[in-house]
Amino acid sequence: MAEKRTHRATYSRDKRKGGYIIRVEGPHATRFAGRKVPVTMKDGSEHNEELEDLIWSGTDQESGKPIALYSFKPRPTEELNDEIPF
Repeated sequence: MAEKRTHRATYSRDKRKGGYIIRVEGPHATRFAGRKVPVTMKDGSEHNEELEDLIWSGTDQESGKPIALYSFKPRPTEELNDEIPF
């Protein structure tokens, strides 16, 4: 039986610099810098991304859960091209 995850990572728009960052929600959201985590997309698929630096942390106004925002390492162009089905 698979364990239920206690954290959820999603992509979020970076309102300051443009582009995207990773939003992690869960009880220990601030402890994932330097780790690879599965990031859920809107369609339900997942991509592993390596988190770099913690940008901000706080509490979500709607759910009341701890959240953190991270920058992530960009994937090489070759890896991105391999994922696109023809």
